[in-house]
Amino acid sequence: MTEKEKLPEELYGVLADLLNRKGNIAILDSIRGEYGVLNCLNDMDEGASAGELCKRLHVVPGRMADILKKLEEKELISRSRLKTDRRVVRALITEKGRQVSNERRAEIRQEYRGLFEILGENDVRELIRLLRIVLAYYPEESDIDK
Repeated sequence: MTEKEKLPEELYGVLADLLNRKGNIAILDSIRGEYGVLNCLNDMDEGASAGELCKRLHVVPGRMADILKKLEEKELISRSRLKTDRRVVRALITEKGRQVSNERRAEIRQEYRGLFEILGENDVRELIRLLRIVLAYYPEESDIDK
């Protein structure tokens, strides 16, 4: 087998090592968990329905219901029905939720500061560019299921 033929397996191994690191598993849980919802809502002035959040975060409806319930209990979000369609419930971030989201964003910037110092701004931008190409290469799960 040539070096070029070995590249897919090497890439797979490196990606598996990266994704399976303890810290990255915590990041994935965070992205699809309470922080992920807060982060989404922090950028949405009019809030979002549970269905919209499920699609954006790739979370099943039952899990999203649990997340929203916990966030509401912590007073990080509020939920209200639309006046135009009482069946639709929108989640809105509270000021307390916005503060928690912004604090977590600051922690994330701090966590990655060391990596940015090692790579430098140009290499970080190149890494982001390459990862976006990789993401575009793989279709969404919902596209595969159709």
